[in-house]
Amino acid sequence: MERVKNAVLVFCLFVVLLVIFSSYFRATELGTYFGALAGTPVLVHVFNRLVPSKQKAAPDRAVTSELVAHAEAVPRPTEQVFVLRMEGPNGRT
Repeated sequence: MERVKNAVLVFCLFVVLLVIFSSYFRATELGTYFGALAGTPVLVHVFNRLVPSKQKAAPDRAVTSELVAHAEAVPRPTEQVFVLRMEGPNGRT
């Protein structure tokens, strides 16, 4: 069942890439097809590299609780404010 789900997700990604390439990039039909065909495995590979697998062993609860017991409080970063001001054509707000 897991393989069927993964295959359907890859097909949906392919269809989404077809739509993106055809409408947003305004590629030709052949360019859209080959772009989606090339982009699908690339995006699947990047996703598999960035997201950790569920099959990897979970850390031991005793080790985790020991690390939490010795953890120090991290100070909160200072707040920074960025203000944008819109001016009219005559230089006034």
